Amino acid sequence: MCWISLLKNKDEAFEKFKAFKALVENESDRKIKCLKSDRGGEFIQDEFFDFFEQHGIKRQFFIARTPQQNAVVERMNIIVQQMAQEMLDESGTPATFWGEATFVAVTILNKENVRINRNQTLYELWYGKSLTVKHFRVFGTKCFIKMTNEKLGKFKSRAVEGIFLGYSSRSKGYKCYNKRFPNFFESIDVVIDEACRNP
Repeated sequence: MCWISLLKNKDEAFEKFKAFKALVENESDRKIKCLKSDRGGEFIQDEFFDFFEQHGIKRQFFIARTPQQNAVVERMNIIVQQMAQEMLDESGTPATFWGEATFVAVTILNKENVRINRNQTLYELWYGKSLTVKHFRVFGTKCFIKMTNEKLGKFKSRAVEGIFLGYSSRSKGYKCYNKRFPNFFESIDVVIDEACRNP
């Protein structure tokens, strides 16, 4: 399985790790026993070492300038970055939406990638249940969002044009960018025109 967190600053890494630890331990009923990382400044803060000592987590570091020791993560980083870049380029979506493209890339990898000698996706192996991808849509295409929270007159359009940017992480819905009122919008009432790229 692959998880991703976007950081505005590297000093957010500790709080993101604590949230990640709580999530995966709750979902798997297992404890994190060891964390391997490079020697980036965000990973060698005292709060990390104190936290690991309190929770009995072993620390291991990769030797500097030996990416082969971290081959799985390095390879996954390259795959996710290339997928996100291709989705942005192919759809003509502005590069400012690289974070959303990255989240969609990870979602696709977890739900479509089948392990060697297995007939299950990473998602099915992690959660122990089958899934459907019939809700998957082409990233960056034009969409029309039904507006339900506005006081609209009788003859006002009840749909606004947007850009499809992925899937809600909090509910069963789509994540879109509303072009009329520039902001992100999550809704299930979305019509997506996969044949139409955004300008």
